[in-house]
Amino acid sequence: MIELYYIICNTIALYGKKEMHMANYPDWVMAHKKKGTYINFVNGKYYLYAAHSERVPGTKKVRRVSDGYIGRITQEDGLIPARDKVAGEVCVYEYGLCMTILDTCDTIATGFQREFRGTADFVLVSSILWETSGKCGRDTFEGSYLSVKYPAVNIGKVPTDKQKTGIERGRRMISDMMSRRFGEDLPEARERLSKIYMVKVNDQFYRSKISDSITEWLKTHEIRLEE
Repeated sequence: MIELYYIICNTIALYGKKEMHMANYPDWVMAHKKKGTYINFVNGKYYLYAAHSERVPGTKKVRRVSDGYIGRITQEDGLIPARDKVAGEVCVYEYGLCMTILDTCDTIATGFQREFRGTADFVLVSSILWETSGKCGRDTFEGSYLSVKYPAVNIGKVPTDKQKTGIERGRRMISDMMSRRFGEDLPEARERLSKIYMVKVNDQFYRSKISDSITEWLKTHEIRLEE
């Protein structure tokens, strides 16, 4: 009980002055102050923060620890949430075309699994890159969603003669199956699909916005891209 009494007294001493000042804040500001938050008044503007209290190790003092900025409070708009900050790199991947090829040519992938045990993904990915980009290297691989779907593939290694043959055969089969699926619309399909991207921001993946016309086009060709 004595220790609890000291903690309470220290808390009051630490925050008392600030809380008394906050009592003078307008009602439209205080309406946003909930448990676990505090308000800062800086240069005529009100800012809301998340926080918690914890005891200073080895003492009976209590300090407030900020848990981050929540947003700014205005009388006109209320609480304006803070914008998410981008941490690290923003990665953009070609998504629509490579994923449609995987969906269209799933039988090729199955065949490679039987023929190239342990390196089937390498042969498949190489075949797709040669068909879509006309080359196969780290730059094209890392710019494609294939690098996310098949992260273990070492695209920089030199293929064996057998793998080279499989890659070329795979490229021809992909071209043939895509031609049969889209017919004379294949050039349009390649153009439209190659402009659908997957973006990685703050370790989260987001598909690029698709216009209504492209959405209808995808439905017409029964193309279902993963969300």
